[in-house]
Amino acid sequence: MQSPRPIPHKAARRAELQAERTGAEIRSARAEHALSRAAVSRKAGVSADTERRVEEGDPSVQLDTLCAVGSAVGLDIVVQTYSGRGPSLRDSGQLRHAEWLREVAHTAWRTEFEVAAGDHGEAADVGLFGPVEIIVTEIDRLLLDFQRQYRRNKQKCDWIASRHQRPVRLVMLIEDTRRNRAAVAEHAAFIESVLPAGSREVLHSLRTGEPLGRDGLIWIRPRQPPGPRPRPRPSR
Repeated sequence: MQSPRPIPHKAARRAELQAERTGAEIRSARAEHALSRAAVSRKAGVSADTERRVEEGDPSVQLDTLCAVGSAVGLDIVVQTYSGRGPSLRDSGQLRHAEWLREVAHTAWRTEFEVAAGDHGEAADVGLFGPVEIIVTEIDRLLLDFQRQYRRNKQKCDWIASRHQRPVRLVMLIEDTRRNRAAVAEHAAFIESVLPAGSREVLHSLRTGEPLGRDGLIWIRPRQPPGPRPRPRPSR
C-alpha cells in the first residue's frame, strides 16, 4: 500500500499556528473561569493529556475533541474559510488567456500576472497598470455563482486600490460557452449595472492604452487552437 504524501511545510506550519492560537484562547478562557485542567477534561469527556495537548496547540487533535474542550470553557469553536491563493494560471488552464491579454495590451499598460490582492495570499489573475488607472482582469472559465464570483473579484480590486494611488477597474474575462452565457443571462440586469463596459469597449482601452473608466466584461472563446491569437466575441 502506497504511503500518504507528506503535508507541505507551509500547510503544516499554518495548521500549527491555528492550533496554537486556539489553544491559547482556550487556556485564557479556562483561567477566566478559574477552572483546573482536570475539571475541563472531565467536563469535555477527554483525558487530561488530551486537554493538555489542546492548550499547547497540538494540530493533530481532532476537531470534535477541540470543540468539546472549547465548550467546556465556554467557547464555541467555529472553523471558517477565507479566500486564499488559488491555483496558478498555468495549473488552472488560464495562462493562455492571460498571455493573450498581454499580447493585445498597448505598451502604456504594464502587465503583471498573479498580482497580490489580499491578506491571505489572494492574487488577481492579470493586472494592467496604466498611468491613470489599473485594470484588474479575472479569468473565469466556469460561472457557478456569478454574484459570489463577482464579489470575490471586486474584493481583490478594493484591496489593490487601497495600496495604489489610482482607480482600479475590474474586467471579468469569461469563456464563451453555453453554460456561461446562461449563467450571465440569469443576472443580466445586475451585470449591466456593475460591469457596464462590454467587449468592444474593453478591447479599445486595452489596444489604445486609453483609460477604461468603468468596470466591464469580455468574452473569449475557450480552448483556442495553436496559431494566431484569439479574437474575443463582443458581448454587446
